[in-house]
Amino acid sequence: MPARRRHRRPRPGPAPVRVRLEAVDLVADPPARPLPHGGVPDAVWSAWRAQRPRRPEAPPTLTRSRPASAPAPVPEQPPFDWPEVVVTLHRHLLLPALGRRVRIAAVGTTVRLTHLDGEAVPLTDPAARLRARALLSGHRVDLDPHEVLAFAELHADLRGFLAAHPPGGDLDLRLVLAAAGAGLGAADVAAAHAAGTLTPDRIAFLAAFRGALGGASPDASRRTSA
Repeated sequence: MPARRRHRRPRPGPAPVRVRLEAVDLVADPPARPLPHGGVPDAVWSAWRAQRPRRPEAPPTLTRSRPASAPAPVPEQPPFDWPEVVVTLHRHLLLPALGRRVRIAAVGTTVRLTHLDGEAVPLTDPAARLRARALLSGHRVDLDPHEVLAFAELHADLRGFLAAHPPGGDLDLRLVLAAAGAGLGAADVAAAHAAGTLTPDRIAFLAAFRGALGGASPDASRRTSA
């Protein structure tokens, strides 16, 4: 009698890559050396590089090469201020849940906690940092790197809109990230929020519409209204 074949269950695919934002990083030790990519997480950096057209580079020849005294080519940098993007993400997604008066600021390529309930939290005060760490521990959020990248690229254009909708108010920044990832521009996001249509179902429809177009964002003349 032939042996029965066992049906193997398909192996689960790899878990989706996420960008983790942790409040406790606001009181972490300063980096010992400069952060790669100006502090931009690897997943966001890779997504940005993947969408950038590669510039052709002709190889050196016997008659054309870079002189030894010439400066090395400067690596490309994303066209956004990453520390300021992180400040916005912390202020909207993590800090309101603390229920405390918290001030943070970009310091170089990092974002630091500067004040807690009106009291300064200097890097040189281990006791103050320890108290702050106890408060911040456990507060984290995992984000889609493509949505984070799209939001970062819109961040400068969203400043006025974000200023009009401070953290803890009527704006869910997760929906703004999702809308940016679906291809909406800053004006579209503001208009959708004002009309009450910045909702998960509308954003999902726009993402599906963009996918039907082959992943390209529709231009302003034919962009679907949210």
